[in-house]
Amino acid sequence: MLKENPRKLQFTRQFSIKDPVHPAAWYAFLALQAVDVWTTTRGVAYDCVEELNPLLPKVPHRDRLILHKVVFLTPFNALYEYDLLTYQEMIFPFATMAYVVHNNLKVIDRAKQNCSKRG
Repeated sequence: MLKENPRKLQFTRQFSIKDPVHPAAWYAFLALQAVDVWTTTRGVAYDCVEELNPLLPKVPHRDRLILHKVVFLTPFNALYEYDLLTYQEMIFPFATMAYVVHNNLKVIDRAKQNCSKRG
């Protein structure tokens, strides 16, 4: 049976070496953001497509989408700039954005077949 020495534990710290995100991975993430704006703009051009993000209007203008990205990605960018993000922490946001872009492309394909362009 093991027993901890409380005196030693209070002065012992566990340090972990973080592997910061490589710039190429960060640029790929930003590219996904740009593709999201592009596909969203293309999608809402059809009368049967609406934006699902509750923080945006149903048919947002491209400039509003870009402003939204800048506002919400600025704190994330600060984490990257100070090497506080790891690859493990980037997996979920990267995968989520890849799914969003994929979904946008599927919606655009269906809208082309079934809907009209907004006037």
